[in-house]
Amino acid sequence: MSIAHDLDKFIKASGDNVFIEAEGRPSRLIKFYSDYNSKYSPVINDSTDGIIVLDEDANKWGLELRLYLHAKPSHISTTRNTVYRSEYAYRINDVDVINDMFGLGYRIGLN
Repeated sequence: MSIAHDLDKFIKASGDNVFIEAEGRPSRLIKFYSDYNSKYSPVINDSTDGIIVLDEDANKWGLELRLYLHAKPSHISTTRNTVYRSEYAYRINDVDVINDMFGLGYRIGLN
């Protein structure tokens, strides 16, 4: 079973909501929107809750995907979260796992 499947089971067992956000430069987000919107709905854009659009000259090159949780899973590395989306105690920063979560029905925003 994949990490995403294990994480999905953990989230469902907890009964809590989770939040997924994406952050990137506008030029990087364009490709992300195209890929995401071709596979999933609802359609997302710069105005979607959970999208953070950086300045084009920001010192970040890639897309960041973050999954915020209330409880800490034991099977994946998490970061203690106190600043961003502070209503969630933990954060996972793993583009591959979060992309896999999209395939399991999770979406940008509140889940």
